[in-house]
Amino acid sequence: MNILKAFTIEQIQIINLIKAICKSNGIKAYIVGGAVRDAFLGNKVKDIDICIDKNPNFIIGKLNGIKCFQYYDKFQTASLLFQNEVNIDLIRCRKEYYARDGELPIIDPSNIYDDLRRRDFTANALAYDIVTGSLIDIYGGLEDIKNKILQKIHLNSYREDPTRIFRAVKYAVRYGFDLKDKDEIINCVNEGVFNLISNDRIVKEIYLLCEEKMWIKNILMCGNLKIFNVNREKLEIGNENYNNTNKRILRLFYALEDKKCAYILGENSVLDSKLKVSIKNFTENYQKITSAILNTMDNYELYKILKGINDYGLILLKWNDKLKYKIYNYVHNMYHYKSSLNGKLISSIGIQNGKAIGEVLNYMTKIELNSMIKYGKKYLVKNLGEII
Repeated sequence: MNILKAFTIEQIQIINLIKAICKSNGIKAYIVGGAVRDAFLGNKVKDIDICIDKNPNFIIGKLNGIKCFQYYDKFQTASLLFQNEVNIDLIRCRKEYYARDGELPIIDPSNIYDDLRRRDFTANALAYDIVTGSLIDIYGGLEDIKNKILQKIHLNSYREDPTRIFRAVKYAVRYGFDLKDKDEIINCVNEGVFNLISNDRIVKEIYLLCEEKMWIKNILMCGNLKIFNVNREKLEIGNENYNNTNKRILRLFYALEDKKCAYILGENSVLDSKLKVSIKNFTENYQKITSAILNTMDNYELYKILKGINDYGLILLKWNDKLKYKIYNYVHNMYHYKSSLNGKLISSIGIQNGKAIGEVLNYMTKIELNSMIKYGKKYLVKNLGEII
């Protein structure tokens, strides 16, 4: 069974280089995981993982055409970029076991069978021997791919690593597979498996879900699996399918009716800092800010309320229909506002006191924003008596 027909000429060239080294040195080598799955699905193969039963450094030292690489000693893995722009990860076959559910696994070098057992789903537990050209399929993954079924490999899979729940959603939606483990996942979620892992691990997986082309379907499936409670109407308002992942995260946050998940999106080290600031500010001060915006009657007051709020915060406020016009007004007419005066110009007409300069600047800002006219120094000189 030759799966290499699904690979590019450049990819095959590199695979053959690795094959030759492995064959001459008695090393077992297998293309594993997503590359094998995608080959059988007829999809373009992007990421190639090759598992070997020896430290990758041995092969790296004999390979020609490497542009650059990074080696990770803890896992005995290496990410290689070749001069023909092909990326390949060389991975030492390993076994994993979990001291406690939710903890990161303990890793030991092993063989391909243990390596396949540590994987998440049967469809991802296929190995293609690049030396012999044979397929290793000990969990019926090929049959599941043909039948479009996604299921775990072993009994405690979702409890050992709860992030697999998010990956189950991602693959089921991406490939149109039937998720066989739905009831088990719901039970795990109800048991609180996500309490076993850090906010960062959860948010990383949510971010990956939001990177997907069908990200809204991912989020809705998460809702169906009780991972979080989401308001479908808020999620799909205007059918906005943002290309920017941060804006998708923002839309998810806006649609969440689950305070705990909303808290996690604001308390992690994964997301963009400005995005987190907006999420936390929205969570803590939304009612106060909304009320202030609704009650303001002039541009200057609106400007004072909104000038300290970043772009993500403005987007969140814009999604409230009651605020939409005022946010539009601010963004298009005041966002880039710069006063026609500054402290140096004001002091040049004889005002030296810092407090007085500030009062003049505030006054000029107010009349310029409310009238949308830049008045400048001449107006100040002419009306100075009324201003101070």
